[in-house]
Amino acid sequence: MKRAGSLIGILVLALAGCGLVSSPPINNPFGLEGQQTSINLGPSPAATGSLSVNTTFPDITLSLPVTPTGFNYNLAISGVALSGCPSTPPSSINVTMSLELTVSDNPPTGPREAEAKAENVQFTLTQSGSGYSVGNISNGSLSFSNLGTLLNILQSGGPNTATLSGTVNTTSNPDLAGCTMTITWGGGQGVLAF
Repeated sequence: MKRAGSLIGILVLALAGCGLVSSPPINNPFGLEGQQTSINLGPSPAATGSLSVNTTFPDITLSLPVTPTGFNYNLAISGVALSGCPSTPPSSINVTMSLELTVSDNPPTGPREAEAKAENVQFTLTQSGSGYSVGNISNGSLSFSNLGTLLNILQSGGPNTATLSGTVNTTSNPDLAGCTMTITWGGGQGVLAF
C-alpha cells in the first residue's frame, strides 16, 4: 500500500511537470461577471461592430504548490439582448468575435500588463421568448503568454483592471444592421496548468 501511494505521488508530479494537471477553476477571476457591452451593428451583409468593457477587481490569493506553466481564461456570456432593430429580429443569429483581454495594475514599482487574444470565437443565439439564449462558445479560451506578469498582477500590487475589447460579426436573416446588441458577460473561469 505504501508503494502504491508513492507511485501515485510520482505520477502526479510527472503529469504536473508535463502541464497535464490543472487547478480547480477560478470563478470570475477578472471581475467581468454582470458587466455589459453595447455594440452598434453597422450596415453590411454580416452586421459588424466593436466592443469594449472595463472593470476593476481586487488581488486574489492563489494556492500554488508548484510553479504553473499556463493560465487559460474560458470566456462566458450570460445573456444577449437586441434593441432598435429596423425589422423583426431573426430566430437564430451566428456570432463570431475576435477578442483581446488586457489585465493590468499600477503598483509603486510601476505599471504591469498581461494580454491574451482569441480569434474566431463563435456561438449561436437562439430566440427564446423576448430574448436570446446563448449556445456553446467555441474557441472562447484566451491563453496568457506572459504568465509570470499575470500572476504578479493577480496576487499583488493593489486594484487591478481588466479590459476586454474586440470586434463582433453577425450573420442572420434578416441581418441585424442598425440594431444594438447588448452582451451581459458571465464571470468565466480561469484555469492554471501545472
